[in-house]
Amino acid sequence: MTRAFSMFDLIGKQDEERPYFETGGVGRSHEFYTGEEQFRREMERIYHRRWLPVDHVSRFKEKGCYATLDIGTGSILIIHGDNGIQAYHNYCRHRGYRLVEEAVGKRQSIVCLYHCWVYDRNGALKSLNGTYFDHFFDKAKNGLLPIRTEIRHGIIFVAFSDEAPDLDASLGEFGQFAQAYELETLECVQAKDYPVASNWKLVAHNVNESLHFPTAHKDLHRITDFDDAGTYELKGDIVGAWQVIRDGFNSVSMTGHSQRAPMPQVPEADRRKINWITILPNLLFGFTADYVMMQWVWPESPGTCVVRHFWLFHPSETAKSDFSHEAVFALWDKANYEDWELCERTHRGLSNPMWSPGQLSLDEEVVSQIDAWVAGQTEEDAR
Repeated sequence: MTRAFSMFDLIGKQDEERPYFETGGVGRSHEFYTGEEQFRREMERIYHRRWLPVDHVSRFKEKGCYATLDIGTGSILIIHGDNGIQAYHNYCRHRGYRLVEEAVGKRQSIVCLYHCWVYDRNGALKSLNGTYFDHFFDKAKNGLLPIRTEIRHGIIFVAFSDEAPDLDASLGEFGQFAQAYELETLECVQAKDYPVASNWKLVAHNVNESLHFPTAHKDLHRITDFDDAGTYELKGDIVGAWQVIRDGFNSVSMTGHSQRAPMPQVPEADRRKINWITILPNLLFGFTADYVMMQWVWPESPGTCVVRHFWLFHPSETAKSDFSHEAVFALWDKANYEDWELCERTHRGLSNPMWSPGQLSLDEEVVSQIDAWVAGQTEEDAR
């Protein structure tokens, strides 16, 4: 099997004279982070128009396995049916009852508890128990409403629009990271949702820079070096950065040490790195040599969002009788709560109409990239 290239090769190809390094960047306006109209445009032109990554295939191994997800004011149901994994709008076709409330599970039929309409795992309406319709009703036309669904690199994507931009073009160079870390084959061993009282973009900023590690994350700062880091310049609707693990440690966890073998396709030069790669608008990957994190931020309102965090490991490790991910989870669960406090206090600060945008440093290039991308998608002439 051919070994993947080193991610350092990408850094060597970058233009170190690019405009950002002349002056750094500047934050956006009060309205950009807190405004109702800006939020409406983001939902309409990004979340309702583009391909969105929503889950990982390892959570849908068997037929009937499902997960639910709220996106804006809607809810989707992702289920493994007879023809593979497919997403549907999570409501009954009769009166709009929300069908499934559980975040994850397994079932072979979906029953509406309001009037007992029954759908199978393929979304087809099988029974109208107790509901009378005469000749005008066509049961075949009243199944669950499907949502466009595609799978790339083990990631499940959905699109609400028939005119969504080309998915492969949007992913750009992401596949090179996915291949190196064997993303498609990894196993999700734990998932957790976190409510955050902050604008979703502030969370996206936070998880894409390590400048705050020394002050906010003592455990992370002990293991990772925020000074030995840099930004990628990547093709596609993706942004990214890298960071090096300090000498004496081999895993980003509460102990800093792991008996897990490095993933075989990860280049030697990257086994002491975290590759932070974000698929815009909202999915961050933390690629490390012995595990991968997936972290979504899903907007609810201009001032609230939900962060969904997955921890994935190589199947050769999860199959071992002594496998444990507790030290990894303990570190990131603690760091997450530390981050959410930062995001919430930042949101409260810039909610002041008198707030004016601040100067961004050279270490915050990805923050500027995220804002520029969102602005480009939502400005008035971007319809």
